[in-house]
Amino acid sequence: MTVRGLLGRFGAAYLLLLLILGLALNLLGVKANAGVNTAALLGAVMWVCLAFGKKNGRYLARDEKTRAVLGMIAIDLAIQAAVSVAAALAAGASVLQLGPMLLVLLFVGALHAAVIYFFVGMAGRQFAAAEAKRSSRS
Repeated sequence: MTVRGLLGRFGAAYLLLLLILGLALNLLGVKANAGVNTAALLGAVMWVCLAFGKKNGRYLARDEKTRAVLGMIAIDLAIQAAVSVAAALAAGASVLQLGPMLLVLLFVGALHAAVIYFFVGMAGRQFAAAEAKRSSRS
């Protein structure tokens, strides 16, 4: 799997998890919140990173990790921007307030960037531990 493939899977998984979690919570009468968004983000990051390691028999190299983290942040920001605009329009906003929206996007983006960076690293440590355990059994 390439980094491009990892990013494609990340975008699809993140969107799918957001939709599934949002629908499930709506059916249960629970209002979606930032925790749901973060849970979808964590699940997507961990899943695609571990899938990369399993498929390639190795984890991301340093340059691949940098490209993967930056790509995930860009995808996340695009999704957050689209969701913000859709939510504002659904709430009946006739004019989008670009300044406040960009400020919120910057804040959420910074938090998500930290989460993505941390969990890409955590997935690497998890993959290394699983590989060590598997090789010690042989």
